[in-house]
Amino acid sequence: MTIPARYLSNLRLAAPIIIGQLGQISVNIVDNVMVGDLGAVPLAAVSLGVAIFVIPLVVGMGLSMALQPLVAECDGAGDAQGASFRFKHSLGINLVFALLSILAIEATIPFLDQMGQEQEVVELAIPYLRICAWSMIPMMAFQSFRGLAEGLGATIPATTAILCGNVVNIIVNYLFIYGKMGAPALGVEGAALGTMSGRVVMFIMLVLLFRFGKQSERLWSYLTRIQPYTYSLRLFRTVLRLGVPSSLQMLFEVGAFAAAAIMMGMISAEVQAAHQIAINVASVTFMVCIGFSAAGTIEVGRGFGKKDMTAMRSAGFSAIHLAFVFMCLSAISFLLLRHIIPTWYIDDESVIEVAATLFLITAVFQISDGIQATVIGALRGIQDVWWPTGITFVAYLGIGLPFCWFSAFHWDMGYVGIWIGLTIGLTLSAALNTWRFHRLTES
Repeated sequence: MTIPARYLSNLRLAAPIIIGQLGQISVNIVDNVMVGDLGAVPLAAVSLGVAIFVIPLVVGMGLSMALQPLVAECDGAGDAQGASFRFKHSLGINLVFALLSILAIEATIPFLDQMGQEQEVVELAIPYLRICAWSMIPMMAFQSFRGLAEGLGATIPATTAILCGNVVNIIVNYLFIYGKMGAPALGVEGAALGTMSGRVVMFIMLVLLFRFGKQSERLWSYLTRIQPYTYSLRLFRTVLRLGVPSSLQMLFEVGAFAAAAIMMGMISAEVQAAHQIAINVASVTFMVCIGFSAAGTIEVGRGFGKKDMTAMRSAGFSAIHLAFVFMCLSAISFLLLRHIIPTWYIDDESVIEVAATLFLITAVFQISDGIQATVIGALRGIQDVWWPTGITFVAYLGIGLPFCWFSAFHWDMGYVGIWIGLTIGLTLSAALNTWRFHRLTES
């Protein structure tokens, strides 16, 4: 495949995934924009709730991301039965994890009072967390079906399902946050109901597309190959061998950001609200790079199945190049619009000023964030997962997060120091993981 053809192939695969990822993150954006109309305290409560809930969510997504490279490898090798078996085992793991996540969130709630947050913020965050916890069940089931489809190169069904779920989320938010058309005005709790409803619809729609969509004949055939009562410890280990380190990679990064959000809350509710706005916007561009990352995983995985080193290398680096260019353009947009974007969320001048300052740093760190996310996807395609896990642990928890704490509370750099620490961790991860992919794919 020529170099231009490789870029086009990655773009064709990435485009529907990007739309789907943007659809998923838009759930949080819609929640933040709608709740932001209620004031800084409700927005800070959503920030705290998301900071807690996002940890099991991304760990679960990491577990489910093991399926794409495994299915892509089977697809490259012409092993349809193997792809079906891997899907079945991944689904079982994902559903068990969803139930454990609910228990973990319930166990965390009694400790929210001890995290240095304002009491009224904690009181609003608790019902938000409890409702969102139950959305893990449809979310993790959805991720399994999505992994099978995307591993086979069918990226449109999941995107369509996500967009349908978003429409439901917006409608339910409108009704229950503000109390429209006779519904009770539940505020923050209404936003959680919208999230739950949207994820249930996402799962149902994806199953319907497997059965009745344009690619249903091919996709449904993989489900009919499943032997319902036959399981293999070897295949559970195969899925977990990729899923556990992938989830740890995401946990280390998101855990660092969650800890940063809690540190922001220790400064003030206004600073925490500004942090939530900046992170919310940065997550949009990050999700575009997750699309490039997923495309890299699929294309590199196919090359891995065919034992084609040249294809693996070109597929990985073309995805990295696309992410780099996109993030540079996004950085320019953040710099130019740093005083305007926060006004889309809130009209509190103190929050807007802090958010505008944070966007200056966001413009820098998102370039590193996009590269590290994409190259980790490429490494996942060749099933190299433990080295990236170690790199992310050192970069985020060993270096970045301690810098956040000391710069904010010992070196008097405040919220700026917290974000500089995040930038340091992301940059180290990007540099070391790119070097790792280069070394492993050298001819």
